[in-house]
Amino acid sequence: MNVRMCLWLGLGLVPMWAQAAPEIAQLYAPKLPEGSAWVRVVNPGDTAMQVHVGQGPGFALAAQTAVASPFQVVDSRQPLHVTVNGREIKGLSAPKSAWVTLILDSDPARAPRLVIDPPLRGKDLRAELNVYNLANGCEKAEVKLANGAPVFNQLPFNGQAQRTINPVQATLVANCNENASLPLKLAPFKAGDRYSLFLIGSRQAPRLIGLVDQTAP
Repeated sequence: MNVRMCLWLGLGLVPMWAQAAPEIAQLYAPKLPEGSAWVRVVNPGDTAMQVHVGQGPGFALAAQTAVASPFQVVDSRQPLHVTVNGREIKGLSAPKSAWVTLILDSDPARAPRLVIDPPLRGKDLRAELNVYNLANGCEKAEVKLANGAPVFNQLPFNGQAQRTINPVQATLVANCNENASLPLKLAPFKAGDRYSLFLIGSRQAPRLIGLVDQTAP
């Protein structure tokens, strides 16, 4: 047994490739038309907000139900058309070929914060894990495996980080100082998937939620 396999087993994680040949994810859509970008919207609050991006379908987003919409194709040469609870948010644009996450404010009248996500690394036998620290007052967040092994360290408030991992079945816990979130068991995902983690709530009561990223047709 090689050293890497021993490490995984020592962490109590069984890589999916150790059980069967990996299935490659279907996140990767065909190449975007010239001048396009991918955009999604995230609502880290518990109050549901109805969101439309461009001419796409509407989504009711909330932390306890669907925290994020799928990524949708938009024309980056035009102003980004976004409505929240029927009200248009003006002054937004998406850079060409970018993967953009719009994070809603608790006040739907305020413009969402625009985050340019890292570009996709392409299909291989690993998955991508992204984390966003959106917990109020959480100046330095950490995400660890349930057994204490670190995954992300020293993530500032409103910060974002990304890493590649082997597709695993794992449980994660986030910490803001001495305050820990409830454990989050990762949903099953495959080689080539991109999985997003959102640390929400507050420094006193952090909450970790997540989902496998999707693209709309």
